[in-house]
Amino acid sequence: MNGLPFALPGCGAAATVRIEVVTPADLDRPASLDASVYVCGHHVMEAAVAVWSADLSAHRACTDSGITRACGDSYVFPTGGLAGDQ
Repeated sequence: MNGLPFALPGCGAAATVRIEVVTPADLDRPASLDASVYVCGHHVMEAAVAVWSADLSAHRACTDSGITRACGDSYVFPTGGLAGDQ
């Protein structure tokens, strides 16, 4: 289990794109940066649609230099709104 409420596409190729997963602000809670997902260029749109289908926001971000990830990898932040779902 990756802690994400959606299925993330992934082919295992080298990831070239990082997508930040954010729970949007609501009347009773602030927005929350919940996870980073990593995909290759071919899976960007499919990953974004998966994030949106879970009522979360997807924001494309620069990949971190020096960090190697595979398409389909994810990291759920322990301080984010999804941390309790792990």
